[in-house]
Amino acid sequence: MESQWLFNLLLTFQFVILVALAVWAVRLSKRIKQMKIQHQEDSVNQKKQVQVLASGSIGMGRRLVAIEKKLNMAVERQTEILSKEGSVSYNRAMELLAMGATVDDLVSKCGLIRAEAELINLLKKESHRNSDYH
Repeated sequence: MESQWLFNLLLTFQFVILVALAVWAVRLSKRIKQMKIQHQEDSVNQKKQVQVLASGSIGMGRRLVAIEKKLNMAVERQTEILSKEGSVSYNRAMELLAMGATVDDLVSKCGLIRAEAELINLLKKESHRNSDYH
């Protein structure tokens, strides 16, 4: 009888352990499913963020290309303007400035208006200042 009682006790103990393991396995399975769902949501969010960044980069690239085109056009126009008749006066003005001429000298000798002469003088000074730093 005592061995029967001991056998029943061990059998009950094994059953309790089996139930506990089953409950633990179910909880673990639910937790794994939750983590999998969370991982999938995170992955979707990251993909969306990458798409937003990529589209923003593409937009910025297009804007930079447009700005570069405008800059090139402006440089071409500036070159055209300088290559016309007035460029001789501007070149002469730069030479005179290099020899120490004043703004008044540029106005009288090159036929420039005072604003042009002052601008050329300012550009020459800035160019000289920049070349000193490099």
